[in-house]
Amino acid sequence: MYNPDAKRLHDRSIVIDGTCPLARDPDFFEWYIEGGVTIITPSVGGPAPTQMTYDYIGYVLELIRSRDDLILIESAQDVYDAKSQGKTGIVFHFQGTDPIGENLNNVNLFHKLGVGIMQLTYNVDNLVGSGAQVDEDKGLTDFGRQFIERCNDVGVIVDCSHTGVRTTLEAIEASKQPVICSHSNCKQVHKTETARNINDDQIKAIAKSGGVVGVVGFPGLVSSSSRPSMDQFLQHVDHIVNIGGIDHISLGIDYYPGQHPVADEEEAIKIFEETVAAGLWKGTDYPRPPHFYPEGIETPKTMPRLTEALLSRGYSEEDTQKILGLNLIRIYKEVWGQ
Repeated sequence: MYNPDAKRLHDRSIVIDGTCPLARDPDFFEWYIEGGVTIITPSVGGPAPTQMTYDYIGYVLELIRSRDDLILIESAQDVYDAKSQGKTGIVFHFQGTDPIGENLNNVNLFHKLGVGIMQLTYNVDNLVGSGAQVDEDKGLTDFGRQFIERCNDVGVIVDCSHTGVRTTLEAIEASKQPVICSHSNCKQVHKTETARNINDDQIKAIAKSGGVVGVVGFPGLVSSSSRPSMDQFLQHVDHIVNIGGIDHISLGIDYYPGQHPVADEEEAIKIFEETVAAGLWKGTDYPRPPHFYPEGIETPKTMPRLTEALLSRGYSEEDTQKILGLNLIRIYKEVWGQ
């Protein structure tokens, strides 16, 4: 049972999970719906063959057409419509710019297909800039600057999660619109070798741009514990708020197919080893499975526990709603329009 007051607040709030690799399988949409999540953000593109991106987007667009409980989110008003109509909104998200290739017109193309957020890199170098795990961050490329300009022009949110420090800071400087880190935790809280968490300068720069940092539940980014506590997760929330301000934090929990209890041990290890072999994960950043998400929010089905925890932590109802979704809606309005 949930705390009744917290559950009522959760139910009337717009709840946005800004990073949802688990939702690449639409069977898991129901887990988010059960958890009262208003907007889910499937990772539809990244370091994978571009045809897979087209195939997945086409599949979900047909799913949206055929179901009366789903809506494609292309504007801030769509979010409000989803909430008022009791529907679940879908925002397409790229984790890496691989599907764009060398042709900036593909930004326009994928934007028309509903991709509202594009992350610059996925841990390694690409045509846009340097990833978070490379030994030498060479910064934003000339093509990367053109890419950001095109995103600004057509209305795509620029995302710097998984991106190197120098590339991130140069991207923020190059952008005319707010830049986000959709799913990144804090180096100052989890002081390890992980390159995936971001430093205070990055948090401040994101906030100064008007953007948000989405707190993430992947255990290796929360703490050194294989089973992070809710308190350890909330330490990252507190730090982002203290450094960037309450208006510059969001959720990017990053539930994914290899986590417990979605995958059994054999499947989880297979996913882990394949991703490491592809050069996309390093052991210093991604511990070996099993991957247990923070206590209380092990899956999206129990997201009201996070609302309970934020209120118990001392966050007001207004500030809790900002964290749950209102801060991201502000950015949707600015970049996508009303």
